[in-house]
Amino acid sequence: MNAAVEVVDRVGLQHTHAPVMALIEAVLRTEAVAGAVTVALVGEAEMVELNGRFRGLPESTDVLSFRYADAEEEWLDGPVAEPGGGAIAEEDRPAPDLGEVVVCPAVVDRYAREEGADFGGRLAWALVHGVLHLVGYDHEKDHGEMRRRERVLLEELAPLVQAFSSSKDSLQNEAPPQGTSWADARKQGA
Repeated sequence: MNAAVEVVDRVGLQHTHAPVMALIEAVLRTEAVAGAVTVALVGEAEMVELNGRFRGLPESTDVLSFRYADAEEEWLDGPVAEPGGGAIAEEDRPAPDLGEVVVCPAVVDRYAREEGADFGGRLAWALVHGVLHLVGYDHEKDHGEMRRRERVLLEELAPLVQAFSSSKDSLQNEAPPQGTSWADARKQGA
């Protein structure tokens, strides 16, 4: 099963890239879905702009998902051909683009503080939540199925979730000092 994950980091969380990729690949594998996912880590101003443009809510949020299957065009269907004219075998085809998960670490941090939760665990939840949207779950319509699946995945993938909080090269080194906001710490160079 092919999975490809790309991380676009606009906020300087370099140490998160490997744990992000590992967690998303594991979610896709567990859900038996092949595909490519792009994760963008963005600042709060960019998240406000995206949320306003695509959801009509000019406010910040922790995670947005953009599912490409919702916008597929007819020309994407059919056999994939090699440049020489022959069809590419199914197992050799590139992973289909599933979509993008956009996460705002500043909002994740704020929500974690409000909930008395760990920043790394809250970030892992946001990533799982976003990927489940890409594979077709919708918590606004499914009577709790997506929320239950999030809990199961977070439990099943606990070692990967822990990597966000317990690794020396993990998010704990990126989280802001106690008593400051994530955005303020970035401005101050903390």
